[in-house]
Amino acid sequence: MLPKTMLLEKLVESGVIAVVRRIPTEKIDRVAESLVRGGVTALEITVDSEDAFSSIARLSRQLRGVAIVGAGTVIDAEAAAMAIQSGADFLFSPSLHHEVIRVAARHGKICVPGVLTPTEMITAIEWGADLVKLFPAASFGPAYLQAVKAPFPHIPIIPTGGIDEQNASSFIQAGAAALGIGGTLLDRKLIEAGDFGALEKTAKTYVELVREARRAGNESGCER
Repeated sequence: MLPKTMLLEKLVESGVIAVVRRIPTEKIDRVAESLVRGGVTALEITVDSEDAFSSIARLSRQLRGVAIVGAGTVIDAEAAAMAIQSGADFLFSPSLHHEVIRVAARHGKICVPGVLTPTEMITAIEWGADLVKLFPAASFGPAYLQAVKAPFPHIPIIPTGGIDEQNASSFIQAGAAALGIGGTLLDRKLIEAGDFGALEKTAKTYVELVREARRAGNESGCER
């Protein structure tokens, strides 16, 4: 089992956390392989997916050393415990739940609750969350993220919800630690057609967008 510090590094390494929601069981392994080949280092399997816990268990074994696998849409202690028992290294929630954070902390796993307001953000960190998920991010935009980062530069924020190729770079430049990306990364038409090569190409596009945005941000910081 990787130490938590290493898990945190892996979670944000590529800057892309793939939100894998309700992908057919018979295709999820190929989808995961394509995402990892595209450079994605963290896969979130939402617990409302078919056979979610068995998929987490299998993929966490198959991808060990290459990417980390966690659970998404975790909103209660029972789901949190089941996900961790299945091998999840991190838990994402769309909302803020104290009991989920406590279960994750008890087992040394990463917890990323969903938040929106500054009060929710600081409450999540005070309760023991490692990072927070800004959701729904696109509804408020990169300017909102930049505004809340001003008083909370120490809080790592992962915007999720409506992230696409047009706004991904802007969210990173606004201060995002990484991006949670679902539908625009995991194109259902490509998956249904079995075009996993195109899926890998999309993953590479997002990973490169993050890399370039981070590089631009570092260069801008050096100039200042």
